[in-house]
Amino acid sequence: MEMSRIQFALCGSYGMEKELNPYAVAGPETCQEILSLINRQAQALEEIANKLKLSRVEVAHPLEALQRAGLVEEVGGEYKPSFAIFTVGDQEKLEPLVARMTDLYAEAVRGEMEAVHKTYADCGFARHGFSFTDIAYILVGAYILDYGGLALHEAGLLVAEKPMPGGAYVFTGFEGELRNLKASWMWGHSYSFPPYTFFGHGEVPPEGRRHAFPEQAYQWWADGWSDEGVSSVMKELGAILVALCRSPMVTTELAGRTEVEHEKVVEHLRLLEELQYVQEKDLWSSLCPVVDDAAKTQIEQMIRKVWDKLLDVAVRPNLEHLERLYDGTAPAGNGIDVQEAFNPIHHAIFEQALGLLVERGVIARPRNHADGARYAVWIEYQEDREVKRS
Repeated sequence: MEMSRIQFALCGSYGMEKELNPYAVAGPETCQEILSLINRQAQALEEIANKLKLSRVEVAHPLEALQRAGLVEEVGGEYKPSFAIFTVGDQEKLEPLVARMTDLYAEAVRGEMEAVHKTYADCGFARHGFSFTDIAYILVGAYILDYGGLALHEAGLLVAEKPMPGGAYVFTGFEGELRNLKASWMWGHSYSFPPYTFFGHGEVPPEGRRHAFPEQAYQWWADGWSDEGVSSVMKELGAILVALCRSPMVTTELAGRTEVEHEKVVEHLRLLEELQYVQEKDLWSSLCPVVDDAAKTQIEQMIRKVWDKLLDVAVRPNLEHLERLYDGTAPAGNGIDVQEAFNPIHHAIFEQALGLLVERGVIARPRNHADGARYAVWIEYQEDREVKRS
């Protein structure tokens, strides 16, 4: 698969407006050429046009789009990126530290697996038919290493997201092909339709979106569904999954438990079966774990315990070295704070640490889906939540 000049990653959330979608705005080849050029040195529009052998108009329009999305800023008539873009040299410079911290992350988590097993038991996943192998990736890969990274934000070491014209997120670019981000990173996506939040975490398919939620909801919006229509269906699907996770049952009983019309229940089950969220034997049962309020409390306690150790043995001892290395990078030269740049660096570390834990047999990879990708799906269930997109 041919990769772009710059690969992009995002942590946070952005809206539906195409002109403010950072991937859509930064993706065109001309925009990538401009970003790569000004990443090395801030330059005026005339200089950019001359070096790229383009007209002023051909440069002005992409620059305006990048500025509108908050990805480029003008200082004294010169343009520079307002987000971190790591050159190949930057990545090679940081790689030894990333590798060392990767091993420290993996060993720290392995040393805390007793807490992970306890959380699995305390949350009652086994009662609902889910083995430790089914759940371990969710607890370790998603909750501890990925979402648990908010501990770095709380400690003032990492920017989790920042206000942007199209949302709140940290956007990052990586030049070159040292690593194929789409193929190697474990991507977490979630969206809340209160009281249900749908999660997917792991690989993304070679082509297109996951055949899962919340991506299916995004497709419905793209197809012109109203917010109300999408929300209504997603809430019905959530009610069905929670009910089936608690107890397998036939469609008539499921309709009674969820107060969803029987005809709709049958229709929803066909979709959920196609997406591998449910299965039918004698009864319908769930393949999608549910994290309720009590389980979320147990998981949060586990996250705090493991991250206390990660901060002590893996992060704080390496901060000075990270800051020294970062000082000589292109993002540092463009005024991007090390705390913001640590967001993608931490992602690279935990992604590789997750790979080590799988290689060493500490946890298993998530199950394979029909779209050709391995990822875990689950929902959180909490009553009376406010509407929130994530």
